[in-house]
Amino acid sequence: MNDDARGLIELRGEDSLKFLQGQVTCDLNALEPDQLLAGCHCTPKGRVIFLFSAQLLADDHLVLETHPSVVSIALASLKKYSVFFKTEVSDISAQSGDFPSPLNNLQRLQAGIPDITEATTDLFIPQMLNLDALNFISFKKGCYTGQEVVARAHYLGTVKRRMYRLLLPQGYLPQPGEVIHNSDEKALGTVVNAQIAENQVEMLAVLSSSASDCDSMLINGQTLAVKFLPLPYQVD
Repeated sequence: MNDDARGLIELRGEDSLKFLQGQVTCDLNALEPDQLLAGCHCTPKGRVIFLFSAQLLADDHLVLETHPSVVSIALASLKKYSVFFKTEVSDISAQSGDFPSPLNNLQRLQAGIPDITEATTDLFIPQMLNLDALNFISFKKGCYTGQEVVARAHYLGTVKRRMYRLLLPQGYLPQPGEVIHNSDEKALGTVVNAQIAENQVEMLAVLSSSASDCDSMLINGQTLAVKFLPLPYQVD
């Protein structure tokens, strides 16, 4: 499989837009045909199940692009609720050539945009992944699954971990979901994504604020020098 291949989920039926609007963080009522809108679907506890870019093909037809490893998880979660609506939710990843992604995996990472994979689903609330700064969340739309937790974190400022972009030497490529420790083996956070870039490794990781002055980290038993890189957006 192409490393940059994406998964696709299709929703068809007269209730598709109404159904999805009640499930995801973004305001799909603002989505116009031929545009993309980023969002995420959360558990009732506000943990991110999967991230997506949505495309509206018709009033009753949407396609969600996501990481291929979470397609089956996303389908199972959506179908728990879709049975109450006139919509069919299906995997159309085989048609990925008809819906080319505007960014490859490295470009997405360098833009500070995370990918949720099978290893990291149900680990983070949206703000830990900087999704508020990336406009994945509408704080003006109505209720959706997990909305109370996401809104509480936003209005009470209770986010103690955020996603950072780091540069590591080539040699070991951290894997999504691996726990990051400091030299005293105290847990600092979790790997979100990592990619090789020009003989080095770039990584997105959710870390506690205390990790921001670290110059080395322990990942999978290996001590790696790290350098914090700027994100191309402002995080509160």
